[in-house]
Amino acid sequence: MADGNLTIGDDKFPAGKPQIRAPHPGPFDDFLSLFFPLRCVHCGSPGAWLCPGCLAALEPIGPDRCRRCGRPASRNLPGAHNQPRPHARPASSESTGCRECRGRRLPFSSARAAFRYSGPARSLVHALKYSGQRRLARFMAAISADLSGLTRGTREVTLTHVPQHRSKLLARGYNHAELYAQAVSRCLDLPLENLLTKRHPTPAQNRLNFHERRKNLSESISLRRDAKATRRVILIDDVYTTGSTAAECAEVLREGMGITVEVWTFARTVKEKE
Repeated sequence: MADGNLTIGDDKFPAGKPQIRAPHPGPFDDFLSLFFPLRCVHCGSPGAWLCPGCLAALEPIGPDRCRRCGRPASRNLPGAHNQPRPHARPASSESTGCRECRGRRLPFSSARAAFRYSGPARSLVHALKYSGQRRLARFMAAISADLSGLTRGTREVTLTHVPQHRSKLLARGYNHAELYAQAVSRCLDLPLENLLTKRHPTPAQNRLNFHERRKNLSESISLRRDAKATRRVILIDDVYTTGSTAAECAEVLREGMGITVEVWTFARTVKEKE
C-alpha cells in the first residue's frame, strides 16, 4: 500500500470488470452444510452463499471514482462503457470531491467500497445483518478483501470497525461490522483493534440525510480508554450510505488519537443521477 492517502486497489484493479471467485469452504463449513445446506441468499439456489450467476452479478466499484467519498463516476455506473481515467490526487477538502460529497466535512481522508449496494451485494448484507447468518462474514471478506489493494501482513496500518451499542448487541447477538472486520483481518493478515464504543443508542437513520444523520450520531461514539493504533487506521463497515457514520467515527479517532483515518466498506449506495 502506497504512502499518503489510501488508494485502495487502483494500481492492482484490472481493466474491465474483475472476476470474483467464491472461496473454498472450510472443513467446518462442509460439516455444517450437512445439517444446514447452503442456499444462495439472493435467488435461493442450493449449494453456496451465492450461486455462480449471482456471484457474477456483483458490481465491483473500480478505480474511476471520487477519491474523497468513493462514489463511482458516471462513466462507472451501469450502462457506461468508458475506460478508467488516469489516477487523480485524492480529494481532501470540502471544496473538492464529487457532487455528492462536495461541501460536506468528511474527517476521513478517503473512502472506498468493494461493491455497489444492490442485487446480490444487498442480499449478502441483509442476510448477515438481519438473518443471523454470521458465517457470511467470512464469505463476504473473501470476495471483497482483494479488491481493497491493502498490502497483506503489513503492520503499518490498523483495522477497526464501526461500534454498536450494547442494547443492539444484546438484541442481535453480534456486531455485523465487527464480524466483517475480523474476517478481513484474517484474510489479509492485518491487525484489528477495537478502538471505538457506542455510548448510547440512536434512532434508525434510513430516512435521514447526511446532516440529519450526523446530528443523530453526535456524541454517541467515543474512544475506548485502552485504544492503541498505528498512525493510519482503516475504519470498516458493511455499507457506506451517506458517509455520516464513517465521518462521526473518523472524527473521534482523528481528534482523540491524531491519526489518519480511511474507510473501507463491503458495499456502497450509489445514486443514479449526479
